[in-house]
Amino acid sequence: MVWISFLLGLITAVSAAELPKFLTKHSIDSIRYITMDGRYAYVKKSPGVLGMVSSFRSVDFLSSAATSDFTVRGSRTKKRLVIEVIPNVHGEYDLYKKNKIMTLEIGNTVAKEIGLGVNAKLHLVDEWISFYNPIDKELSIKNIITEKTYLITLQAKMNPYFRPEVEMVTSDTILYTDLNEQGYTALMSYNLLTQKSSIIYRASQTATRMELCSSSAAIGVGEFPYEGVERGSKIMQISQPNGSNLAGLTTIYTSQDQDLGNMICTTKGYYFVKTMGVERKLQVKNTEAVFVDLAGKVEAKTSLKHVNQLIEMDGRILVPDRGDYYVLEGRSNLSDDILKVVPPKNEELPLEL
Repeated sequence: MVWISFLLGLITAVSAAELPKFLTKHSIDSIRYITMDGRYAYVKKSPGVLGMVSSFRSVDFLSSAATSDFTVRGSRTKKRLVIEVIPNVHGEYDLYKKNKIMTLEIGNTVAKEIGLGVNAKLHLVDEWISFYNPIDKELSIKNIITEKTYLITLQAKMNPYFRPEVEMVTSDTILYTDLNEQGYTALMSYNLLTQKSSIIYRASQTATRMELCSSSAAIGVGEFPYEGVERGSKIMQISQPNGSNLAGLTTIYTSQDQDLGNMICTTKGYYFVKTMGVERKLQVKNTEAVFVDLAGKVEAKTSLKHVNQLIEMDGRILVPDRGDYYVLEGRSNLSDDILKVVPPKNEELPLEL
């Protein structure tokens, strides 16, 4: 395993400029997914109903109990979406409950049921999907087209807060995170053909969680402490020009601060939520969205003092703040009636952020 460490220096080019607000014709509370150009919006139309709005046309296509809610998630391939139907979202706070998982092509309203679980994620040109069963501690890897399914049993005991992170490197190789009995997280590699796993990286301290994300440039591996635990933070990467080299972890960011994480990969680096300091009187963290490039240079992107989450949606990166959403990357104003021309069939859409 190759290690190259970079010490965190001063954060450069702190951004004090106001970020643009995310503007659409839809209520921000109803949006579950919207494409970069605004052509397709998947919205919660009424209690228990998910619909698609496109070109002044609205179709309700998925109905559940009135107490249900929906999450809709895409990938950088921009071919399919994955939907999780969350039952009794405000009445049943069971961290072990499983959601109905469905997929559909972007711009379509015909959804295909995949299974039951949580943390569903698309992989490899949206032909594969992963999801987790928190009761049986099983990670499912399923081919959407052939419906072939592989099951990986995790070591993690009945921990209601643990959810594995997953990246599919090739059609045979899976990267995922696991947690042992002593509370140490690890990055694992699993071969679907041999059904054997190996440890890529094991945390040196307990009470930290790992996050995974990927782009064509690298696979990002973040290690961040649980809330209230005095541990440092770290971001590593595996360069993947062809997706085959999993042995070389390079550390590009380290800090003694208890960063929140919520890491998002781009081809140029990683967005995440960093702890900038603590207000001593109130013992409240001052947190901002920052960007660290592939060489380890850190740049603050917000000056809100209380950033808690980052959201990636079709390449657009959003910062929620007190009922509004601010845009770090991507088109911010979708409130007009102008739509981009649909590219010819032989012209591929960009896959990267």
